[in-house]
Amino acid sequence: MGYKLSKWTSVLAATAIVSACSDAPEPVAPSVAVRTGMSATAQSHLPDWFAQSSPVVLALPGTVFADHDEVNNRLLFGVENAAAIPGVRTALEHLGIPSSAYTIQVTEPIYFAATLRDRWRPTQAGIQIHFGGYLCSLGFNADDGTQRSFITASHCTNKQGGVEGTLYYQPTSSVDGTVIATEVEDPAYFTGGSCSKGKKCRYSDASRALYSTNVASTRGAIAQTSGPNNGSLTVTGSFAVTSQDNSTSDFPNGTSINKVGRTTGWTQGVVTNSCVTTNVSGSRVQLICQTFVQNPGGAVVVGGGDSGSNVFKLSGGNAQMVGVLWGGNGSGTLFVFSPLKQVRDELGAIVATQ
Repeated sequence: MGYKLSKWTSVLAATAIVSACSDAPEPVAPSVAVRTGMSATAQSHLPDWFAQSSPVVLALPGTVFADHDEVNNRLLFGVENAAAIPGVRTALEHLGIPSSAYTIQVTEPIYFAATLRDRWRPTQAGIQIHFGGYLCSLGFNADDGTQRSFITASHCTNKQGGVEGTLYYQPTSSVDGTVIATEVEDPAYFTGGSCSKGKKCRYSDASRALYSTNVASTRGAIAQTSGPNNGSLTVTGSFAVTSQDNSTSDFPNGTSINKVGRTTGWTQGVVTNSCVTTNVSGSRVQLICQTFVQNPGGAVVVGGGDSGSNVFKLSGGNAQMVGVLWGGNGSGTLFVFSPLKQVRDELGAIVATQ
């Protein structure tokens, strides 16, 4: 489920950040005193007062917006919290603007609308990564002893199985040429034993990359989009990873499972088959004791580039890490993941929680 990087992908990644400044907060109706307390002469001064006050007020800490509210004939200022109000009032008084001419309201801060394919510092789980000529998803940040690392799929390296020092960029090398991390752990495949004749096997499709010292990362956070299975890539918050399942290889059918990846965002389904030995089409690779997940409604849950995605269960809004996604069927209605127990068996005692 890696994704081949094209010229157009690079261009789109470079222009993905969009401003949300056009989404103006909904005005709050002023009191009757504000509506009627100004003379026509005072109201005629509003455009000039706005021009004078806007740059001054917005230079103050905790301010969000300034608006000449023509509908209600007033100046309207937004602040992040009540503690910012006295500073705004003082600034307006110094400019000689009467209190009847403005309203100050507490409102939420305004952010850029970033997507899973944008540049993220610090990095977090679910965002796009780039290596060689391909795109994958950053599974999750984790510590291996004192080593600050991230986990992704083994086939999201330049050589699947075996360490050759794959270099990773985020979101792409053309957008930011900083090497964010270098592959340091990716066990070789084995043959014989429980592995079918002519195949090469592992118990997880997972690898570990060591962060560059100058690149910030956040352990225990998964990027959250606006909802499951709706196709959105816009990040609206994050899931806190408060636990990880280090012991389960066989999940009960019907268990609700989530993932966040750079291609299809946040998707959700249920376990349909567990501890399945799985051949990978077009290769000699065979993965032992993997888990299948589908959405009961037939929604698309995986696409090219989602490889490496975190796989988790939700409880009370918090996430429990349970595995790493590496593949799916051609229609995108089923994804396959390696349980975290097997990832840890092959990569060591990684810690993914906050």
